[in-house]
Amino acid sequence: MILTGKGYFLWRILQCENGDPEKIANQASDAGLSHMIIKVADGAFPYNYDRDKKIDYVPDLVNALRARNISVWGWHYVYGGYPQQEAEIALKRAKQFALDGYVVNAEGEYKLPGRSANAKIFMSILRKGLGSTPIALSSYRYPTLHREFPWSAFIERCDLMMPQVYWLKTHYKTGEQLPRSIREFKDIYPHLEIFPTGPTFKQWGWIPYKEEIVEFMNAAKTMGLPGVNFYSFDESLLYMQDIWDFIKEFKWSDETPPKGLSDQLIEALNSRNPDQISDLYRDNAIHIRPELTVQGKDSIKQWYQHLLTELIPEGTFLLSSASRQENTITFNWQVQNANTSILIYGQDTIGLVEEKISYHYSFFSSEPIESEV
Repeated sequence: MILTGKGYFLWRILQCENGDPEKIANQASDAGLSHMIIKVADGAFPYNYDRDKKIDYVPDLVNALRARNISVWGWHYVYGGYPQQEAEIALKRAKQFALDGYVVNAEGEYKLPGRSANAKIFMSILRKGLGSTPIALSSYRYPTLHREFPWSAFIERCDLMMPQVYWLKTHYKTGEQLPRSIREFKDIYPHLEIFPTGPTFKQWGWIPYKEEIVEFMNAAKTMGLPGVNFYSFDESLLYMQDIWDFIKEFKWSDETPPKGLSDQLIEALNSRNPDQISDLYRDNAIHIRPELTVQGKDSIKQWYQHLLTELIPEGTFLLSSASRQENTITFNWQVQNANTSILIYGQDTIGLVEEKISYHYSFFSSEPIESEV
């Protein structure tokens, strides 16, 4: 599955912990979130970006979340009037932050006549440009009540659906809404993965009750869903501490999923401890670079000592993408400095024997490398 566990949509970075990325990331980590979905675009323009001051508030938060092993997705409200321009900013923002996934938030504007064709234009460009990066649609909870919305035009190029299961202006039979939403989507798209979003916000004087959020999460777990989202991180912290505390303490799974070898290697590189890095290798492992090949854990450890003290003495290693086929993992990574400027781009392939690295081919450059992942 693409996503599991608890996640949050984040709307306005500056409204969260006074915009402090470390504090936001700490809150997310303390709550056991597996992923955060940050608003990165609105229409044809970047979001969480100050155009007057030329300040982008997204990069520091992305880095802070990834340093805590929290997956980072982006979300984008689209209007449909200029689908090509909206797709262009989507691709720019997704690639700028090497996002783990992209959520398209489409609603009332796409009910206008002729918008189905625009949805197809937008999604075609997005799907082609993002390649294998997962795409989700965030929209209405009941497709039967919004038949004029071009569901197929969006969903045919999506990997999962994130229905907005919001019981606005009511507290009546709230426990029936999630099962109905899932049933309606499955009736139309039986193979569609569903990852619902619950409400943690205020609107028109309405606010959800804690008991309703409890029911929503328990229902999702009972129905075997992989996880849930909430909207929004901003308002949950500001207005509803009791609901935040419940979501924080709610255990989606008692098991902590093991990290992949690519994640472990990036984490070890950021420790800047050659012993921790070499522990991931078999005793007779081979490390191959275009200009040098070394064999054995001691030689590999010496290579990493040279790498971290002379070749890349500063910066944070970030995993951009990864894929695994049986015992071979291919992944792209980059190194950013404190100002989020990219210093190094890398592309590696590792072969595993009994979940230890047996061979490792590594290439890095100061210029972007075309991804094979």
